[in-house]
Amino acid sequence: MDNKKAVLVCVTGQHDCDRLIHTGKYIAEKRGVPLQVLSIQSAGLGTRKECEELEYLRQVSKEADAEMTVYFNKEAAYTAAAFARQVGAVHIVTGMAENTSNGFIDVLHSLLPKVPISMVTKDNKIHNICPQNTECAPRMVRA
Repeated sequence: MDNKKAVLVCVTGQHDCDRLIHTGKYIAEKRGVPLQVLSIQSAGLGTRKECEELEYLRQVSKEADAEMTVYFNKEAAYTAAAFARQVGAVHIVTGMAENTSNGFIDVLHSLLPKVPISMVTKDNKIHNICPQNTECAPRMVRA
C-alpha cells in the first residue's frame, strides 16, 4: 500500500486563487504533509491573460513549496478525485461558488466522502465539510 499523503488545493485560472494556495499551505504545515496544487482547464489556454494568471499561480505554488499540476479535461470533479487519490489527499481546499454551484464540490465529496474539504470564500472565510471522525481545517490566525 502506498503511504503518500498531501493536502490538495484545486484552483481555477483566476489570479485570486492565491488565497486557496495560502490556506492549503497553512493546513499542510499543520498536518505535516506536502502541498499539491491542481488546476483543471476545460479547454486549451486561449488568451494571454489566462496564461499569465496560471503562471502567477504556478509561481505562488512554487513559493509555497508546492508542485502545481495542470490538466485539460471537461470533467473537473472526476479528474480532481482521481488526482486526489493519486497523491493521497488527506484534505482538499477549493474556492466557494458565490452563486449557483457547478456541482464540483458535491461530486468531489461524493467521490471522496472521507476527505475533509475546505471551501474558501473571496473574503477568506473558510467553510468545511468534515466527515465524521476526521480532522477538519485548523483555525487560521491572521496577523
